[in-house]
Amino acid sequence: MTQKKLHIADIRTAHGIRGLVKLSVHLENPQDIENYNPLQGGDGKSYTIKLKNALKGDWLAEVNGIADRNQAELLRGIELFINRDQLPETEGDEIYLEDLVGCEAINAEGHKIGEIIAVENFGASDLIEIKPIDGSKTYYLPIAEPYVQDIDLEQKIVVVEPAEEFMA
Repeated sequence: MTQKKLHIADIRTAHGIRGLVKLSVHLENPQDIENYNPLQGGDGKSYTIKLKNALKGDWLAEVNGIADRNQAELLRGIELFINRDQLPETEGDEIYLEDLVGCEAINAEGHKIGEIIAVENFGASDLIEIKPIDGSKTYYLPIAEPYVQDIDLEQKIVVVEPAEEFMA
């Protein structure tokens, strides 16, 4: 079985002349990224990241082995990943949103209506993408009441209340 990879950061662009990069970190606590070094790049290479400071929603970071702007420019757009099993265990009713992918979406009566194929956040809130069993177009639902009513990761089931306005 292959390891499930989690996308935790993106190298946006070079910053300055000493090889720093702007990094967009997708972790609750961005400083945690250093705990997962080395990170796996979408290009197949490994990267060791050291954060410097926050900068307008992103972070300035050093990448091990990158010493000048020209080298840093070559990293633009690289996605950074870790293996799912590197994350700490959740506590209480905490979940990792990525674990919702692959769960069955059922309605309140217990009928399967589809499968969760992705979790996205386009800026406003976290959304699940549902692929209906009838083959119709996928749609998004906010991960909030009343749309998501219950989550059972052991049984891989999410109880949802689809709303017509999201299914268009």
